[in-house]
Amino acid sequence: MSEEIYTLKNVPLCEAIYGSGLISLGGYEAVEEMFKGIDLRGKKILDIGSGIGGMAHYLSKKYGASITGLDIHPWMAEYSMSNAPAEVKNMLNFICYNDDGSIPLSSKEFDVIYSKGVLTNIADKKSLFKELYRLLKPSGILCLIDWLVPETSGPKQERLFLGDMSFKETQSSYDQILSECGFHTIQFKNESAVYLRYVENIISLLNSDEHKQKYSHTISSSLRKKLIQSELHLKASIEAGAQLSFLIRAHA
Repeated sequence: MSEEIYTLKNVPLCEAIYGSGLISLGGYEAVEEMFKGIDLRGKKILDIGSGIGGMAHYLSKKYGASITGLDIHPWMAEYSMSNAPAEVKNMLNFICYNDDGSIPLSSKEFDVIYSKGVLTNIADKKSLFKELYRLLKPSGILCLIDWLVPETSGPKQERLFLGDMSFKETQSSYDQILSECGFHTIQFKNESAVYLRYVENIISLLNSDEHKQKYSHTISSSLRKKLIQSELHLKASIEAGAQLSFLIRAHA
């Protein structure tokens, strides 16, 4: 969705589409799948693009993890903290980038750094990954879900259906960026089929009479039509192999 959607007044809209506390595809099923095989219990974790906080809240509650959420929007950091579950509030912290784009955190501080579905919005990924490498402990893990494009198209910059910009790498260019920033044991897993199913679920949800009735005051008919068109466009792009969803893991 475009940046205009990401305002405090639109939190109910985002949650009506993605679920409580979330602004990305797949719900908490996708969150669980993302971390299969990674032990998060008691770990110190950094969430890049933490949004309205639901993912950090969920993981902290389930795994007893201490999580710092990072976002570009100050209101999101404030909202995420104020809506944190009471039982894990002391294990959560939500912050924003410095004005120069650096991250106001100490080096070698985190066991795990993750990001789900937002790095496609970052034009200068190399500068970000240099910072993330600095923040990871030795042998720490970077875990990402991001949109890529096929090797044949090369890295691609495009304006999406609802107006936001997307900066997509190929697998080889992504691997090169991560390697140049110091990461090793870099693994890519194509999750496009799974994310196609998540998109199809959103389309079905938005088309359902029950959803239309329940959220008639949250999603206008004209906005609902735009949202459906956007998801149909994404669906067609995935089916054509023009856009790929990858789980990416790397070690410091």
